[in-house]
Amino acid sequence: MTRSIRSYWLLPLVVFILMRAPFDAWSHGTDYSLVKATELSAVAFYYSDGEAMAYAEVLVFSPKDPKVEHQNGRTDKHGKFAFCPDTPGTWRITANDSMGHLCQATVEVSPEPLGGKSDTPHGETEIAHPVQGSKTLRIIAGLSLILNLAFAACFLLERSHAAKRRS
Repeated sequence: MTRSIRSYWLLPLVVFILMRAPFDAWSHGTDYSLVKATELSAVAFYYSDGEAMAYAEVLVFSPKDPKVEHQNGRTDKHGKFAFCPDTPGTWRITANDSMGHLCQATVEVSPEPLGGKSDTPHGETEIAHPVQGSKTLRIIAGLSLILNLAFAACFLLERSHAAKRRS
């Protein structure tokens, strides 16, 4: 009986350790990267009285496939929406405020980037801050794996001892 009581102290210990862990360990790891785009296009949508079409749904259609949306999103509170076109040609952007107002704009993207020739081949973007996982999250995941293996070993050992006692 004392052996079974001894093996169950591990579960409350694991729960206590996990409760004391940093909160970012409970979420997915996130990071960001700054993209140096050679060309950025922005459109401001507004009503006829000059009021901004705030938070309107926006659909962006590329010249390659004008039927399937390339990107979607919403305007900001000032009615502005920005995107980075990846091919030259005429891009179609529509804004719909879901109250019966629809505005369509076209943006002509030239083959030559605005800033001159790009340093990266084929118009690729340059990543200034590569995405890396959280070191704290990796440490906690490793410790969790070790503790889970130890708990599983204790559980299986106790189970085999219980089976021997019954026979």
